[in-house]
Amino acid sequence: MSSMVLIGLVLMLASGAVHYVAMTVLHARISGISVNRAAKTQLALLGLSAAHLFEAGIYAAGFQLGETLGLGGFSGADASDGMGVYYFSLVNYTSLGLGDIYPTGHLRFLAGLESLNGLLLISCSAAMLYLHATERSMPDARESR
Repeated sequence: MSSMVLIGLVLMLASGAVHYVAMTVLHARISGISVNRAAKTQLALLGLSAAHLFEAGIYAAGFQLGETLGLGGFSGADASDGMGVYYFSLVNYTSLGLGDIYPTGHLRFLAGLESLNGLLLISCSAAMLYLHATERSMPDARESR
């Protein structure tokens, strides 16, 4: 179990770092271009969606690592290939929870962490999209110190 806690912590930190960088870079780039508000919002939506897809991939790699280490597996629909694990991860990251593939063993713990982290990161994205849609600026990280 301690191995899964460590893997989960690393995955949460990695996906959080990826999301922070994605939001920071997207905001800086999008704010600097001269297009209308709707176009900026759409660009932010595309960039943030790509970041979320990548972050779900980070968790899919973590699930495969946990399975390789014998910490658990998957039951239900076909999850024997990488795409099945990625599908599970994406469903779990978004808290959709279809239930056709489900983890066993200690991978259940990681699934809970992924849902929590996905919810938090999706909320951050929603806040950024709101800022772009209303043409407000994001607070500078240096100002909050």
